Amino acid sequence: MHAEDKTRAPSSRWLGLAAPRGVARGVGLGLVLSAAAVAAGSSTTAAAAGSVAPEDARAAVARAAERITAGQPAEAVEALREATLAVWSAAPLDLVMVAEAAGQAAGFRDFDPRNGGPYPAGEPLHLYIEPIGLHYAFAEGVYTMGLAADFLVLNRDGTILGGQRNFADVPFTFHVPSTVVYMTASFRTDGLPPADYLLQLTVRDTIGGGSVTREVPFSIIAP
Repeated sequence: MHAEDKTRAPSSRWLGLAAPRGVARGVGLGLVLSAAAVAAGSSTTAAAAGSVAPEDARAAVARAAERITAGQPAEAVEALREATLAVWSAAPLDLVMVAEAAGQAAGFRDFDPRNGGPYPAGEPLHLYIEPIGLHYAFAEGVYTMGLAADFLVLNRDGTILGGQRNFADVPFTFHVPSTVVYMTASFRTDGLPPADYLLQLTVRDTIGGGSVTREVPFSIIAP
């Protein structure tokens, strides 16, 4: 289930028109963004947030092992869910996967990888993005996380051609502990002349405050 996408496209060289729900269209480069999480629930304001310390993650794993040893399979499964989230959240914020896809992902790791090579002008650049190490808030039985993202497009000389800060700002919720979190972003290329480019993507944890940047080189050729 896709979380509600609350985005706004500010003015820039490439993206000149405000567009709600993650769709931005401008002179040269547009984007469509979505963020999704399995078991996402209704929106809830969380009252408490914070990181998970490594010792807390180890303790959660130990509790799950105790349930297994005690012959309590149902309790062990629930404890393993909580332990997995604790270990995942205690990790430093990172993007474990930023992959070019043949189309928009249908779900968590459910996409067809692109075979590589330059993009004919007009072919969208689809990215599948999977983070790890997001902090979460928990209140009234609901887990809340949040992602925000920025991007820049540079030419081969490193000159910034355009970009957008806060092109995504997506909160989402779970009713059970889960680490199944991903984002997709699709960029139009029909306004870019044939050349080599660098897409610089920054993803931010809106609860924990960290950020991580990845670079995706791509080339445009005449259609």
